[in-house]
Amino acid sequence: ATPLITGGKVFCNLGGIQFIPLRMRDGMAFAFDAATGKELWKLSYGILGFSNVPRPVAGHGMIFLSTSFMRAQILAIRYDKSANPSISWRHKRSVPKTSSPILVGKELYFVSDAGGVVTCLDAFTGKVHWQERIKGNHSSSPTYADGKLYFHSREGVTTVIKPGKDKLDVLANNQLPGQHMSSLAISGSALFLRTDKALYRIEKN
Repeated sequence: ATPLITGGKVFCNLGGIQFIPLRMRDGMAFAFDAATGKELWKLSYGILGFSNVPRPVAGHGMIFLSTSFMRAQILAIRYDKSANPSISWRHKRSVPKTSSPILVGKELYFVSDAGGVVTCLDAFTGKVHWQERIKGNHSSSPTYADGKLYFHSREGVTTVIKPGKDKLDVLANNQLPGQHMSSLAISGSALFLRTDKALYRIEKN
């Protein structure tokens, strides 16, 4: 399930333990029982990470998170009902400090803050399927909707790609005035995009 960010914690519905808040500080990840506040586990990931902006995502018995600032890494923490979680793999190249990764099926996608480098990894192993540049600088997180992935650059360009592990498949590039700093919102068949100039609703007639 999609993690819920509230009160400085991340809530994930994982592996039969309901709504576990996860927090990170000083190179460590913590999980607590939301009902009692009891610490369930903590895990050092061995590097300094702070000001964690990207939202962790969960799936396949793992939590995927960016260590954010200093030198960002993507970590896959194997949780899967265990009281002793472990790091299954880590990825160090072109990792975002601000935008969140996104899990679609068995693949994890993310885009670098600078240069618009999109990476597609095998979520189970961390193997790089492909890594390609869509250009631009990115602060907003990608969104998955209607079988497509949407990436929004600070230059106002939305790049739409078809998910898949074989290659980068760009379906469209659309330009709006202003900068994209926030992520896409969806209601029904309508897409809502906010730039620093205006709020847009985009929908087929």
